[in-house]
Amino acid sequence: MKRFAILGLVCLLWFPSDWSAAVPPSDTLLPPTTKGYLSIPDIDAFESSFKDTQLAKLLDDPLMQPFFDDMRDQLEQRLVRSENPLNIRLEDLRKICGGEVCVAMIQPDGDEKQHASVVMADITDREDEANELLDRLASELKIRKAVRSVQKVGEIELVSYTLPLREGFTERQQAFYFVKDRLLVAADHEATIKLILQNTTRTFGDRLADLQPYQVTMQRCADAAGDLPPHVRWFVEPFGYVQTTRAAAGGRRRRGTDMLTVLANQGFSAVQGIGGHVNFSVDGQDLLHRSYVYAPPTNQAEQRYELAARMLDFPNQSELSPEPWIPEGVATYLSFHWNMKDAFEYSKSLVDEVAGAPVFEDILESLKRDPNGPQINVRQGLVQHLGDRVIFFSDYRMPITTDSERWAIAFQVTGPAVVAKTLDQAMEADPDATLRLIDKQRVWEIQREFDEMEFEELDIAGVGFGGFDEEDEEEPAPLLENAAMTVVHGYLLVASHLDFMEEILQTRNEAAHLAETEDFHRVQRRLDALDAGIGSGRFFSRTDRAYHTTYELIREGQMPESKSMLGVVLNRILGPEERGVVREQRIPGQRLPEFDEIRHYFGPAGIYVTSEDHGWYICGCILPPHAEDAEDAEDADVISQQEAADEQQESAEDQDDGQDADDAQDADDGQDEDDAQDEDTQTVDQDG
Repeated sequence: MKRFAILGLVCLLWFPSDWSAAVPPSDTLLPPTTKGYLSIPDIDAFESSFKDTQLAKLLDDPLMQPFFDDMRDQLEQRLVRSENPLNIRLEDLRKICGGEVCVAMIQPDGDEKQHASVVMADITDREDEANELLDRLASELKIRKAVRSVQKVGEIELVSYTLPLREGFTERQQAFYFVKDRLLVAADHEATIKLILQNTTRTFGDRLADLQPYQVTMQRCADAAGDLPPHVRWFVEPFGYVQTTRAAAGGRRRRGTDMLTVLANQGFSAVQGIGGHVNFSVDGQDLLHRSYVYAPPTNQAEQRYELAARMLDFPNQSELSPEPWIPEGVATYLSFHWNMKDAFEYSKSLVDEVAGAPVFEDILESLKRDPNGPQINVRQGLVQHLGDRVIFFSDYRMPITTDSERWAIAFQVTGPAVVAKTLDQAMEADPDATLRLIDKQRVWEIQREFDEMEFEELDIAGVGFGGFDEEDEEEPAPLLENAAMTVVHGYLLVASHLDFMEEILQTRNEAAHLAETEDFHRVQRRLDALDAGIGSGRFFSRTDRAYHTTYELIREGQMPESKSMLGVVLNRILGPEERGVVREQRIPGQRLPEFDEIRHYFGPAGIYVTSEDHGWYICGCILPPHAEDAEDAEDADVISQQEAADEQQESAEDQDDGQDADDAQDADDGQDEDDAQDEDTQTVDQDG
């Protein structure tokens, strides 16, 4: 017992700081109302792995430095204009961090009108650098006329800064921080930082680590990763995160229907959390990511979810490989299984709520009965013949313009003849549709042109009626302004451009298609090595082609005018409220180099998705552009060994065949000699 006591005393004397002041993981300190979370568990391991990636090499390329300098200046100017009290930059965090670094977005008390930002850093062996940063921030805040105060929370000093009231605001901005046991925590919300400080002294309670969606998400990814620790962990509670970012922006949102509310009402809040692990430079992969969408069943009946959320039915099936008519040079390829028949019916409540009236059945009835309409029965002529596979792929044409991106989507159909007849009926009633014949295939092209009608506005307000508030929503643009449609290969095929449809139809007559390309097989081998198995979806991307259009449009300052899918989404999200006003491009692209000068940094990528009882597991990777990864090298060795073995076997068989031939020849020769001898003997006998 004395020996054990002496040993314990020696340990306490030898490791006093390590045992008494271990920095706890960030997820054990953050509250369960955390809506967005990003953690780098070990900053040194992160940097060591990241520096070997193509992305790191791109960031270090001198050609990109002018662009990054402009971006840095712009971000710093925005921080100054926003008077953000937490003016801690990324380079600041790197200098002070000796272990984990984390940023988080909090929704205090679960109140959608509140928000809080948090930064944490393990400053082990970086205490001096941390003090220098805090001194610098104090000087900057003093210049901004912030009032400093200190309050004691137990034995810890909680420092706060209060900024002057800004014009147009009703509350003063505040910043708080404390340092405890080599942990630096900064936040812009007093109650939140006090809760974090309280969590440093307890091992359970109000913590992110105890939140079930977070636990399940992280555990699922950890189980798949095995012994591989993540370089990055992340987690988002989607509905709460959107609410929090809205609150941080002053509570402003775009006019019209609040889709967040609609989706929540329609049962999509069943998606309680999305998160995962990210690794760099592992097993020949530039980037490896594992993610999980946690959406446990909310309905004990046959359907897992309620209302429109029942559309989230993606069955696992084996067939996801590209069809032979997918062109070999596409930039992206996505294939997934979806219960489309039921999804159509389940969308009814969603359509009605978005419209604000029960219009779903009325629309179907109008399409069927209206004498001026197509007079088609959508359910019998289309929906009842839908399969369960959807394919999407895209590419672009040169030279790059705002209309360069081309895409196509294919819906599997079980009754192609019936669906083709329905398509013909619908298009014949559309004045903007034109029938084309491409290799004897009936293709309908839609070209919609919108003329700006010039008319003199009637100033009703000027004659005593008073002004009107602009409550009417802007008329949404048609889903397809230009498209080409046909039924072919057992699919209803819709393409964004007629020339793309022509290429797709011609692919069936050519030998080369996507499934036969080397880079596609390279990615599929890697996904199979990651236990892809039978799943609900697969995605393939040639990132050099997938990014090219967006890169060039940013470089030319034309991204706001882009008609690409990404451009349309960005315009809807970031565009101004005023009608007809083009948004301002926020990324300074004029100093970007030519894309061909940096194309070599972008390699192929892939993702697979598996539907599970409580959500969806997603795993994917980005490979180096040209260097063979470890698995490819191993495959090459196996192939070489197999080829050598085959050659050896073939040589042995040739030798055996040669020996057999010699034996057969000898036998034949011997038989001939015997026959000749017998013949001679017979002749002698006859002569005798």
